[in-house]
Amino acid sequence: MAITSNLFVKETGSTITLKKPKEITYYSRTSNDEFLVNDDSNLNYYYLPDADLDKGLDLNGGYKKFKDYYSEFKDASTLHGLLSSLKDYEQKKNKKMKVDIVTFRGIIRKLIMSSFETNSKYNVVDLRIVLFDGQLFIKDVSTVNAKPEKVTPLEYTGYKFEALCTLPEPLPYVSRTKLNKRPKKIVSHGDEFVSVVKTGVGNCKILLGAEVDAIFDFKEKGKDNLQHYIELKCTAAINNINDTKKFENKLFKTWIQCFLIGITRITYGFRDEQYLLKTIEEFATSDIPLIFKNHNPTLASNCVNAIKWYGVFTEWLMKMIPTEDTSVTKAYRLVCENNHLRLTEIESSEDEYEGLVNGETVISNEFREWRTSLRTQ
Repeated sequence: MAITSNLFVKETGSTITLKKPKEITYYSRTSNDEFLVNDDSNLNYYYLPDADLDKGLDLNGGYKKFKDYYSEFKDASTLHGLLSSLKDYEQKKNKKMKVDIVTFRGIIRKLIMSSFETNSKYNVVDLRIVLFDGQLFIKDVSTVNAKPEKVTPLEYTGYKFEALCTLPEPLPYVSRTKLNKRPKKIVSHGDEFVSVVKTGVGNCKILLGAEVDAIFDFKEKGKDNLQHYIELKCTAAINNINDTKKFENKLFKTWIQCFLIGITRITYGFRDEQYLLKTIEEFATSDIPLIFKNHNPTLASNCVNAIKWYGVFTEWLMKMIPTEDTSVTKAYRLVCENNHLRLTEIESSEDEYEGLVNGETVISNEFREWRTSLRTQ
């Protein structure tokens, strides 16, 4: 009989134990939708001198020339790049990595936010879970059948901000000419650098793939670089109390995004109504709960509750999906409706079953073959 289980999104727990995130590898995804394992060619470097803020940088400049390669990807949410990186790592160690869940940071953030986002249309949870080789592989399918929408001028400001304050290589290797041409550089979306991080909550060990915006200072070769990464965000300038509340809610979401994989720095760019960059502000991820404690006690409590809820839903998933028998492959649907997470086993009679259990909807053939060979050693 198929499993069906519900979990109330306000369910309380006591787990606040987080495993320290550790970067184990990384990969680059190109605008041609190729995955380059153990490759940092798409890693950018932060550089925005104070003098640039006096130039009235236009965050809408070049909007009509914007190239959105991401919208053309066959499967933007695919786990295949993450699985190729995991396979490469395991091959070097010649053993399976001991984790319970393999997914992307954005998916865990969605699940955490399901406890706080009152309007589910702003945080659509429509996931597929494949139990394979005793581990849970989770994929977001909320945009699979959605028609790609053109990036709006407002959304474009975020991409433009990143382009204006990052370089493709460290500053000493960038010519003055390239620096001066940055404001006129054509902006695109598609090239990504993804850090692969081992972390966890309570007794649940998790492997997360997470796109990284840039290196803040320098990269240490052959080492964990989480402490050197920076998260970049762009938002409207704060002019009144209402703006402050909106920003604090955004900052809470960004805090979740960063603590999940151990990114310690966040830089926000603030734009005016004409989309001109006015100021920037830097935050230490660890300071954000303290900022809320002094200015917004509700969000300060939410920081603690977010970690507790993280522990609750991962523990629930591990309890509801038995993983002891590594020869079993099953598929599940996980959605959020009416303030509940609902987990349902997908039966063999359903259309998507074959692609999930035996096809490459979630698990790539390459990864499946690798794990099979590892079991027979």
